[in-house]
Amino acid sequence: MDSAVARLNEVEAQVGETEELVAARELVEQRRGETHQVQERQKGLDWDAEDVRRKALEIEGKLYGGTVNNPKELEDLQADLSSLRSQLRKREDALLEVMLELDEAETALKEAQAALAELESAWNAEQASLTETQAALKGEIQDLDAKRSRQLDGMDRAALGLYEALRERRQGAAVAVVARGLCQGCRISLPMSILQKARSGLGLVQCVSCERILLVN
Repeated sequence: MDSAVARLNEVEAQVGETEELVAARELVEQRRGETHQVQERQKGLDWDAEDVRRKALEIEGKLYGGTVNNPKELEDLQADLSSLRSQLRKREDALLEVMLELDEAETALKEAQAALAELESAWNAEQASLTETQAALKGEIQDLDAKRSRQLDGMDRAALGLYEALRERRQGAAVAVVARGLCQGCRISLPMSILQKARSGLGLVQCVSCERILLVN
């Protein structure tokens, strides 16, 4: 039962999202946010460029439409048009840079999403296996607990009390097998009198060193 419970604790400790998966998901959100920021900058530059382009078209219409004949006014319109065209070139250059930046941001986002998808796929498969193992261990523990309850029925209370006390003192290992005259719990050589008494099967015999109950096969 102790072994099954320990395995169950190990399995349950692995159930849930890993730090790697959380970090990958956070990276995707970061990349998505970066991409959104660049997209917003592109929209702003698009709007600015379109506004300058519209103003330039209006001035071109006045300049070449024949409605303005005053030389000074025509000169002013030509200067305004040159200024607007210069502004438009700068905005289009900036827009081109942002478009390249957006391509890089979208590529980084896709790479992060692909890495996350791969991690999630492996994680889902692992979680399914852990869930299956978890259910099997719980069933095993339940069966062992029922078996233990049946074995306890009619057992000597003093012997059971000694066993439970030793389990608590010896990290759950209250019984030690004897092999080649050695207690396998503490690895000391046992006196012949203790060995003979343990082999007789008449009552519980404890190791003279670690006090575990000795089992001689």
